[in-house]
Amino acid sequence: MAKIKKSNEVLFRVIIFAVTTAFLILIWSKRGNLAHLSKLGYLGIFLINFISSATVLFPLPGVAAVFLGGAIWNPFWVGLSSGIGASLGELTGYLLGFGGRGLAQSWEKQKWVKAVEQYFHKTGFATIFVFSALPLPLFDIIGIIAGWLNYPIWKFMFATLLGRVLRNILIAWSGAKILPY
Repeated sequence: MAKIKKSNEVLFRVIIFAVTTAFLILIWSKRGNLAHLSKLGYLGIFLINFISSATVLFPLPGVAAVFLGGAIWNPFWVGLSSGIGASLGELTGYLLGFGGRGLAQSWEKQKWVKAVEQYFHKTGFATIFVFSALPLPLFDIIGIIAGWLNYPIWKFMFATLLGRVLRNILIAWSGAKILPY
């Protein structure tokens, strides 16, 4: 019975990995349509940042849209809507990690994996918050690690939301102050 449960969990993770990978390929193939989204105002900023964050390790113009959007619209609302979109988009990295663990079962028994998992569960929220607040493309790796290490998804999303909203409000405010619009 335990083997069946374990094989079902592995199958579930592999399916999540495959679906997330297909979603990434779809987003990447439609990346040329992002410019049209800016006409939608706050919703467009939300969608641009969702798509930009969902493209794991393939940077798209999310930060630039926030900077320019802050000069055009209210920087607070630009930062809030783009931060929410970006944090939801980061779920793709998390899900890739979560699904990927099903593909690398032999690693689960390694002592270093358990040590990293314990460390991440202790410091994960702060790590996720800090890295999500920084305008670096490395955050996708943090999301993949969080998913792979079974870090609670709600904690991942909450820390990411706080960091992305804070970061994007600051970027939008900077755009409002620097760009003469």
